[in-house]
Parts: sequence; C-alpha cells; structure tokens
Amino acid sequence: MPDWITKDFYWKAFSLLMAIGIWLTVRRESEVQISTPPDLKSNTYDNVAVVAVSANTDVQQAKVIPQTVTATISGSPDIINQLERGQIHAFVDLTGLNSAENLPRDVEISLPKGATVIKIDPAQATVTFPKHP
Repeated sequence: MPDWITKDFYWKAFSLLMAIGIWLTVRRESEVQISTPPDLKSNTYDNVAVVAVSANTDVQQAKVIPQTVTATISGSPDIINQLERGQIHAFVDLTGLNSAENLPRDVEISLPKGATVIKIDPAQATVTFPKHP
C-alpha cells in the first residue's frame, strides 16, 4: 500500500469516524427542528401606513411612495388574536440621510413582542426629499 494511506492510519480512521458522527448528529437535529414547527397563526393587514423616521434629521417633509403596505404577521394564536391594527407600525429609516431623490429604502415593521413579520408588500418604498432653493 502507498505510504500516504498507511502513515498515521489510526488517526485518519479516527478523524473520519468523528466527521461522520458530527454529520449524523447535525443532520438529525436539523430534521427534528424542521419536522416540529410551532403552532402558529398568521394574519394579513392591508393599508398599513408607512412613515419616514430618522434619529438625526427632520424628515417631516420626506415623501414616501407607496404610502401604505400590506403586512403578513405570524405568531401564536393568542398574540395574533389580540393584535390590533394600531400596534403595527411600518416605517423607513432615514438616519444618516438629509437629501435624496427617488431613494429606495427597505420598509420595516415594528410589532409587539411575540409577533413576527412574514412578508411586506411592497418590501421597499421610494423616498424623496423636497429640493431647497
């Protein structure tokens, strides 16, 4: 047999067995997580108003298009059943920006604890600041 096979054969065999053991463990754990999804409920909210926010700039004059989005929210049935439209806030974060023309920004949703955003349609909004003379 070639020397590269027989040299340190026991270490190589041990490493191979450890790699197989790790792979089987990770595979089994990932299948358990996928096969047991929690009991979740989802609901879709239309016409959620989108506002511009910024930590360091006045964005009251910013124009956001579209002005509303559709948000699909999921969570446990008790959280979704108690969720009210007034608790869902859509916004675009303009922190660090003070002028822009047709700037696409991701729409984000703020929700109570336990609720999760599944989908936002459209996912981006275009932001325009008025030009100053």
